[in-house]
Amino acid sequence: MRSLVREMLQTMYSADGIGLAAPQVAVNKQVIVVDVEPDQTATPPLVLINPKIIRTSKELCTGEEGCLSIPGVYLDVIRPAAIEVSFKDENGRPQKRQVSDLLARCILHEMDHLTGVMFVDRATNKIAMNQALQKEGFSVKDVQAVAR
Repeated sequence: MRSLVREMLQTMYSADGIGLAAPQVAVNKQVIVVDVEPDQTATPPLVLINPKIIRTSKELCTGEEGCLSIPGVYLDVIRPAAIEVSFKDENGRPQKRQVSDLLARCILHEMDHLTGVMFVDRATNKIAMNQALQKEGFSVKDVQAVAR
């Protein structure tokens, strides 16, 4: 697990990302890594193994999201402003965190990957999504869910 986490962090940082889920690197595990302040070495990255959302705020906020799986595409997505999440850390210790703003958004975005959901599935403006995808050389077919 530590090796996987190390490789995921290296992949995330090398792509200038702030989050990455194991399925994005072809690993079928419930693991995400997040670092919304990569320039702050005093703040270590967050490793969430088997994360579960315990609570979400009623307050919603719209924010622009991008994804390492669809480079160059940025779209507005509505998400809860704050969450409480439980998980195990990289040492297997149970953890609980209440987070808000960008960290909450990033955790929710990465957790979506664990269930096959992409941020484009949650985009609020489908016309803007189509335009952004085309601009970066993608089509809607490239980002549609596969049949399960």
